[in-house]
Formats: sequence, C-alpha cells, structure tokens
Amino acid sequence: MNLSYVSPFDVRQVMQQDDFEIFHRFDTAPGFITPHSHDFYEIFFPRTEGVTYIIDGHRYRLSPGMLVLIAPGQVHHSEVAEPGLVVERFVLWLNTSFVESLAGLLPRFRNLSPEDLKGRNLIVPDQETYELMIGLLFSLLHEKQLNDMDSASLNRLVVAQLLIHISRVRSSAPSGMSGRNAQRYKEIMGVYEYISTHLKDPLSVSELAEQFFMDKNTLTRQFKHVTGMTPAECIRRKRLDAAYMMISHGAGITESCHECGFTDYSAFYRAFRQVYGISPSDCAAQAQSGVKLEQLE
Repeated sequence: MNLSYVSPFDVRQVMQQDDFEIFHRFDTAPGFITPHSHDFYEIFFPRTEGVTYIIDGHRYRLSPGMLVLIAPGQVHHSEVAEPGLVVERFVLWLNTSFVESLAGLLPRFRNLSPEDLKGRNLIVPDQETYELMIGLLFSLLHEKQLNDMDSASLNRLVVAQLLIHISRVRSSAPSGMSGRNAQRYKEIMGVYEYISTHLKDPLSVSELAEQFFMDKNTLTRQFKHVTGMTPAECIRRKRLDAAYMMISHGAGITESCHECGFTDYSAFYRAFRQVYGISPSDCAAQAQSGVKLEQLE
C-alpha cells in the first residue's frame, strides 16, 4: 500500500469540489456510524473484512472484492464487526452534475435513482474487473497529487471508465450468484423491504414466515446467512435506526418511539442507549445544538 495516497480522516459530509473527491483511508473505525445521506453519489470500496453497510434499510456484509453504490438521498451508514477495527477503504464522491456531464461516455450507466437502486446497491465484479477498478482509483489518487494541466481531462476519462465497469456489472446483476442463490437473495431482500415499510406494525418471525410462505426456521436460517443477523435482530435495529433519524431531525422522543413500533418506552430507552452509546434525550440535545457524531466515510 502506498501510504502517500492515504487520506487523513475528515468528518465533513459536504463536497468541496464540483466534480469528484476520492479518499483512501486506513484507520481505526468507530463501532457505529450515524445514519446520514448526501446530495451526491458515493461509491465505497472496502479493502478489509468486517464492514457492513446499511443503505435504506438493506444490509450488506462487505468483503474485499465488493463495492456499494449509493445514490443521492439514500440514507446509509456503516458498521464494523468490532470497535477499534483497523479498516482500509476507498471512498469516491461524485457530483450529480459531473456524472450528468459524462452521459455521452456512459450509454449503459442507467437507473441511478434511489428507487432504482433500492436493494441493488451491492456490486460484485469478477476478480479481473475488480482489480481494474482498484487500478483506476489509484490513478485518480495519483492525479490528485500531481494536479497538473492534464489532470482534469485525464480524471474525466478515468471516472468514466470506472462507471462503465460498474454499469457492466450491474447489467448482469446479481453478479457472481447461482440462480438458486440469486432467488434466495431476492426473497430475503423482499422480507427486508417489508420490514422497512411496516416498522409501526406488530412484527414477528412467525408472521413474516407466514407472509412470505416460508418455514419459520428456514426464514431465520436464510436471513441470517444473507444479512448476518436474525429477522428479530433486523426488526429491532431498523426500528432503532428509524427512531434515531427522527430524533436527530427534531422529532419528539415519545413520538419517535411509537412511530417506529416500540410499545415499551423503557425497553426502547435501554436498546437505544446500548446501540448508540447515548440516551434518546442526549441525541435530541445533540441535534438541537448541531453536534455531529463521527462518521466513517
């Protein structure tokens, strides 16, 4: 790894350039990252194990060789397997107008809205394509340092190449899966989507199994295999994430508790504090004061 290309950690979530920004980070990650969204595209390339990305309620366990594509407006955050884990990753931010300016070079780069990307943020290229992508990222990092009169033109071509590779993989998605595994992934993502839109409703594993015509044990086993957590754990975490977002955007604590499906405030309080390390009232106070938690980006 070329350490001269490693970017220092920066908590900002606003682009400072009108085309793109690239970061190569290698540092200790916090255990939980605040859910947030951007008005630009983000592409996240993990280079170490142990990172999970949650995008609009869909949970992706990532490994080197994978990447996620996040559209403007999609709520997302990352988690690491254990606090203090050292994580290497590439992060690419793309201004929407910059992507639009490349449209003539990207005839196959389509369906980038949050709705079209829902449940399809994960990109799994073959090994050769992945290594080509990493080479393009290093080219962008090199030009970022060089920054001469040719860099802007070269960067446009490099970004276009990268997006073309991504569009190729997306056009054949789900890539790298057998027909049976692809169907299982689709079914589990369907359960995910149902949970996301029914957080206020009473939810149980038995009800989900009946809703999706699956055996309860089969659902639990396959859900755990695909997402890394059980359906019950998913329901609890998504309700907490939704409540966190409501509170951090100014909603009342009691209102957020009930709107996100919690019927017992004391249980909600304990779970919230366990996951986020702060109480709901502390979260509300931080939102009011404009304090932002550190984010892994």
